[in-house]
Amino acid sequence: MILVQRHFQVDKAHRGAFERMSSRGLWPAMREMGMQMVAYGTWGFAGSGQVVVTHSVYADFDHWYATRRSLPGHSAGSKVGSFYEDPEISGKFKHLMHTYAERESLVNYSEATPFLMDEGLSRPKVHYRLASGPASELPPTFGRGSIVEQADFTYETNATAETSKDLLANYIWPDLESKGARVIGLGTNALKGDETFSTFVAYPSFREFVEYGRAPHQNVSNDVAQAWLQNNGLVKTVERRLLIIGTGYGETN
Repeated sequence: MILVQRHFQVDKAHRGAFERMSSRGLWPAMREMGMQMVAYGTWGFAGSGQVVVTHSVYADFDHWYATRRSLPGHSAGSKVGSFYEDPEISGKFKHLMHTYAERESLVNYSEATPFLMDEGLSRPKVHYRLASGPASELPPTFGRGSIVEQADFTYETNATAETSKDLLANYIWPDLESKGARVIGLGTNALKGDETFSTFVAYPSFREFVEYGRAPHQNVSNDVAQAWLQNNGLVKTVERRLLIIGTGYGETN
């Protein structure tokens, strides 16, 4: 499984149209190809507001390429992904294509960062769709104004990184989810080493993140409190940033 984080430079005047073309056209079409767009918005507390960010999840790199309207190394539209060339699959989303036909014209530039997701610790449900198979599920969301925290961790060794994953999966995340957060997943930037990974966790609002997302809440069990303490001791560095969700796309809880 991979998560592709793509930054789009879109003029503020066009951001509304870009979101509408995406949420009403492209993202539903890509569900018909078996992928999920799990988070869209702008980075909070930084940036000009002209950069919008998508987080799209695929089964693997072949799945990603199959969904592309223009493949890497080819001019726009000269070579498309295999889903667009398969009449049985494309027939399932052809009625949506006019909705996002002009979307690319609103983008000044874009750049993508792929993350190799740990399938055992990540929640999206995606698959390389066959004509006889189902579309992907509508991804969950807390809606506009909610946030997704991206935390980028580095460790001294791969072994300490693996221990940290266990603490997150078995103690810290279950506690966060019991309080109302929603884990999206954990993955390694494809351009970085195994002693690093990033986590993606959604919160209904900034208030919840401040209340229990940065440190253990005062009412947690001793096991959870110790897991936070041990995990903090393993981490070499951590950088956090918050995505403010800018769409209502998805299934609200």
